[in-house]
Amino acid sequence: MDKPYKWTFWNREFSSPILLASGTAGFGIELMEQGFLSGAAAVISKATTLKPREGNPPPRIVETRFGLLNSIGLANPGVDEVLKTLLPQAACLPCPLIINVAGETVDDFPAVIERLEESPVPFGYEVNVSCPNVAAGGIAFGASPEIVERIASLVKRVSSRPFSVKLTPNEGSIVESAKAAEAGGADAVTICNTFLGMKMDWRTGRAPLKRNVGGYSSPALLPLTVARVFKTSEATKIPVLASGGVNRAEDILELLAAGAAMVQVGTWLMRRPDAARELREGMISLLKEPVRQ
Repeated sequence: MDKPYKWTFWNREFSSPILLASGTAGFGIELMEQGFLSGAAAVISKATTLKPREGNPPPRIVETRFGLLNSIGLANPGVDEVLKTLLPQAACLPCPLIINVAGETVDDFPAVIERLEESPVPFGYEVNVSCPNVAAGGIAFGASPEIVERIASLVKRVSSRPFSVKLTPNEGSIVESAKAAEAGGADAVTICNTFLGMKMDWRTGRAPLKRNVGGYSSPALLPLTVARVFKTSEATKIPVLASGGVNRAEDILELLAAGAAMVQVGTWLMRRPDAARELREGMISLLKEPVRQ
């Protein structure tokens, strides 16, 4: 008889440690319709904000030699439309849905979650403090541990569900921000959002992205994610959700070994929509191999 492989997260048992990262799976509806959610423990939704956002002008995605640059700009229909249209459709997903929440001000985060609390659909939330704080001149919320702790504490007051705080690798100390999220009552931290990157056309001297820089995702980022997951898991007691660099089953096992409770797959999903099943099967095959002395 095969050994049952189980992972426990937020008091729920899963047969897979794989989460589909925010921004790469929508709300899971299209992947469900195509039968591509097998192997996924949960879907993390596209960002939801208080008001609708058109996002950044195209092009929004640019391919590089080793990965992708994206500059989506948190495009979404706003929390009211998410509640009205998307969450009822997502109610029949074969796996839980975690809602990614973003904001322009500190008060946006609890305001969005208060509205989402009206729906029975969300399993939990991922609070994205990597987005720019409009009230502070555009610097990321996650750059300040004090603001991270404040946002976490405000969310804790209004949420009946567990939540993770998604941190930025680009500003400040990710470990200090993780400790601040824990102090504010977060139930996990996501390590981490995309790295700041840029592509330049040397012939024209122009960047293809209208905002010049974007979020870089690539398998080459795996060692950077492993280091941050390891350091954060050593410094905190709450679960660490690893995000960044995954495209092989070995990558998931490496991040779990570094201290991750669950592992997100994102950019690879764009190339392989059935990635969750493929990666889980590959992972289980590796775990069944005899240990070499």
